[in-house]
Amino acid sequence: MLPAMERFVFIILVLGLFGVSFGAPLARFVPEVAALTIAFWRMAGSSALLWTSAAISPQGKLDRSKYLSISIAGVFLALHFACFYSAVKLAPIANATLFATLAPVFTLIYERFVLKRTLPIGALIGLWLAIGGAVVVQGADFNFGESETLGNLMALASSVFMSVVLIIGARVRPVISTVMYTRWLYLFAAITLGVFAIVSDVDLGFSSPDAKWLIGLVILPTLIGHNSMSYAVKYLRPTIVGSMPFGEPVLATILAWILFGEVVGPDVLIGGGITLSGLVLLTLNRR
Repeated sequence: MLPAMERFVFIILVLGLFGVSFGAPLARFVPEVAALTIAFWRMAGSSALLWTSAAISPQGKLDRSKYLSISIAGVFLALHFACFYSAVKLAPIANATLFATLAPVFTLIYERFVLKRTLPIGALIGLWLAIGGAVVVQGADFNFGESETLGNLMALASSVFMSVVLIIGARVRPVISTVMYTRWLYLFAAITLGVFAIVSDVDLGFSSPDAKWLIGLVILPTLIGHNSMSYAVKYLRPTIVGSMPFGEPVLATILAWILFGEVVGPDVLIGGGITLSGLVLLTLNRR
């Protein structure tokens, strides 16, 4: 039996998982809004709310030595969301969310080949299961001319970019509070996305009916979802918190079926199950 505090935090973590799972479905309600615009307002709105909360409850000043690292992380976070929301517009939600959860695969590859760390056999088995499952999901229909293939690749790219954010965050986050770190991270991401939009001549405007869905993206997957996980890691084992995001493709797929009638094919069910099992095994066996 978990202590009362840990039970409470675990409930918060589960609520956070539900919040994160709305990241893709909510974007489907704004089909006329560009992927860059969705990503920009998600980051800009989240940053604005966090800066407002920091004004009410001061967090102190950020050490100047951390600006460069967080700004680089912000650029890669912007790339992550730009690719992810492009994937949501091109591929089924089940595919987009599954391929977008593969960041632990790339951080593990970084640890093995850059940091030269010896990895437990369980982590290596999990790595190959995760990759093998992703291959099953894509199948033999690898055609750049098809939107689903391109969407899968965009989601995979979003995982690569998120792995960089996680690697930088692991170095910076231990000495900075959650609010201070995320308010700067989201701000740099929003600025980057704004620059991308201007260079690409993408309109950052949106209609009044779209506003509620964009606000939902700020509140549910970002402030409730990601911040709940950042809060929980202080009280629960990192392996527990690290495994929770792997439930996102499952819940997002269920939401896509309920809201949009998206039916999941056997290749996605089988391959997705293999990939998620590999990711959990990888996380649990990580030192």
